[in-house]
Amino acid sequence: MVVHASDTGLAGLDALDLVRVDDPDHPDAIARSATGAVLSAPPESGSWSREVVPGVDAYQAHEAVTAIAAEPWHEAGFTGAGVSVAVFDLQWFGSDLVPEELGDVATWDCWAHARCTVEMDNLRPRFAYENGNHGVACAEVVRDLAPDADLHLVRVNGRTTFENAAAWAIREGIDVVSMSLSFYADSFHDGTGPVNAIAEDLADAGVLVTVSAGNSARGHWQERFSDADADGLHGFPWGSEYLPIYLEAGGTRKITVMWDEFGRCGETDLDVRVYRGDGALLDRSEGVQAGGSGCEPVERVNPQVDDDGWVYLQIERVAGGGDVRFDVLTRAGDVYQSMAGGSTADPASHPGSWTVGAVAGTGYLDNGAESFSSYGPTNGGEPKPDIAAPDGVSGSAYGARGFYGTSASAPVAAAAAALVLSRYEGLTPREAADKLESWAMSDGAVFEGPDQAYGAGKLRLPPPDASGGCGAGLFYAVLLLPLGVLGRR
Repeated sequence: MVVHASDTGLAGLDALDLVRVDDPDHPDAIARSATGAVLSAPPESGSWSREVVPGVDAYQAHEAVTAIAAEPWHEAGFTGAGVSVAVFDLQWFGSDLVPEELGDVATWDCWAHARCTVEMDNLRPRFAYENGNHGVACAEVVRDLAPDADLHLVRVNGRTTFENAAAWAIREGIDVVSMSLSFYADSFHDGTGPVNAIAEDLADAGVLVTVSAGNSARGHWQERFSDADADGLHGFPWGSEYLPIYLEAGGTRKITVMWDEFGRCGETDLDVRVYRGDGALLDRSEGVQAGGSGCEPVERVNPQVDDDGWVYLQIERVAGGGDVRFDVLTRAGDVYQSMAGGSTADPASHPGSWTVGAVAGTGYLDNGAESFSSYGPTNGGEPKPDIAAPDGVSGSAYGARGFYGTSASAPVAAAAAALVLSRYEGLTPREAADKLESWAMSDGAVFEGPDQAYGAGKLRLPPPDASGGCGAGLFYAVLLLPLGVLGRR
């Protein structure tokens, strides 16, 4: 049965209203997968957990074609033909799917049917958080760089639909998945948890899971809870019990605090409050972490700010002891003395994901990673990202103002993998990614290993008739640099 939000009043639900039960046949299900179902409210009896909903990784594509030197590949006839690329996203519902830009595409709605066999009806109302062109923008990037790839647009708006989409991709033999989404606080972003388990299924099946690194490098803080004066409040290293966070005006700004007790929730209970500079309370989150159904080691606040400026976050330990490790993460603000390391979420944190950071496309060869581009090591110790690619590309969805963030760089990398697969017959998708990493441009010496901000380096294609190798991408970049063809806007 197909369920539309407009038919059931779902459009008014917030992402945090949705819960998951591990019963695919639950009578109150509004969406199902092979292992569970989504409900619009907690059930009257039985265990449940929150249905984690991803956030898009857009910070606010023809430039990318030039930046990564894809034009010679197109001219040589390597355009992604015979390669299947699926874009997993939640924002397909802000306008039509721009058929004149995307050409022949197939759409799959993994919410409406557990096997994703229903086409997306992108003109019908959906959840408010699904409105927008983010998915269209990602698909445009893939189409620009790999114009003849077999392109699929897939509705993924939570953990349950991600499970459905992964099973669909494995059944259909999809080569590359492009996924510019981050799931926050469904694990300690350490490569474990339900979302990462789904990414692992895809990787084990031979699908290249190309994932945005995230845009939280400036919005992240992590340390162990410390209460030297025994007043219950965490003391930050600068001698204060407040963490300053700079927010811009214009609506709510979500801040998440989580701690390392996933799978054993209830050992520690933390509360979070946010204050204005004059001491006025802006928001608080005082969930009770006591174990049992629905328990999660997470608190979320959404301070409303009318003017740009600093707010001050306070963390109180209500119950528990020890030096529990916690993370503060905001996707719409800058944390004072922020820690870029460890700012990747899920499934970018999984070792099997091909995680992509962002470098500004204009002046690409000379740029470092974007200041917001997340990187590792993850909380599981995994170095991330694996590679970096350009952002700041234009297209119909975002127009001349550009499509920024690791949301833009991930489909660039996915499309580049499609080009490599169309050039080298018999190569697996993972081997295509490895080849792109071997060609990547890096300022570091080989013995230094991956760079913490952009992994193997900046994605760059050598001439398609070259044998490749460590120096091919760099040679081609130096050859073209005097011609002034890079960073064209």
